[in-house]
Amino acid sequence: MAAAAAILTGASPAFADLLYVNGVQVKGTGLGAVSTVVTVQDNNRPGGSDNGTESGCVTYSGNLANATYDCQMGLQGGDNTAGSAGNNTYLLSSITGLTDASHLGLVVNVSEGAPANDATLTDLYLSLYNKTKGTTEYFAYTGPDLILKDSDGVGVSGKHRFVLDSAQGLAAKAFCPVLSDCVVGGGVQFAYGTTEATPDTVYVGAFERELPEPASIALFGAGLLAFRAKRRQAKK
Repeated sequence: MAAAAAILTGASPAFADLLYVNGVQVKGTGLGAVSTVVTVQDNNRPGGSDNGTESGCVTYSGNLANATYDCQMGLQGGDNTAGSAGNNTYLLSSITGLTDASHLGLVVNVSEGAPANDATLTDLYLSLYNKTKGTTEYFAYTGPDLILKDSDGVGVSGKHRFVLDSAQGLAAKAFCPVLSDCVVGGGVQFAYGTTEATPDTVYVGAFERELPEPASIALFGAGLLAFRAKRRQAKK
């Protein structure tokens, strides 16, 4: 389904992986202070008025000021917060500190009411649309579900970071050699019934590539084959 949607939108259904690393938690990362891609909220617990899954995406529509909420990669969508303040696409040339596409990364900021609370991340992707080529590349997290702790509110984040490794970084750089030609979007999804409190956000930034922690490598290896099988089934 994801591949079919990509083909219909003129996208190239190519995939690479985002790796989870423990980043540095900092203050001053609220809406407007960072390049926020997606802001989602769904406080309905299991048995509530809807499905209880929190999911949202943004896709370049040809106009940076009016991104659509269309999802790719099989994400459900439907939980973007109202308004454009926290749901945006960006030219890579506007990302602070970004000198080439290989250093792109996403930060997931879980805001679940208290640092002891958490949400379970099931899906995450970063999309790059090349306006000159008219095609899209996707860089997706394909590991096992991750339980992400609240990092102390909307404006304090950086801990839950997803980056490209060297090979994926080279692929992104080759696809977007001119930063002003490419637009970044993305999507996120949390497991059924695991979110509450205030909105959860995803923002894009420029990061040094780091090796994931040993625990992250083990988790990634354990879930990689199963999640790749899931992606292949979704593309049939």
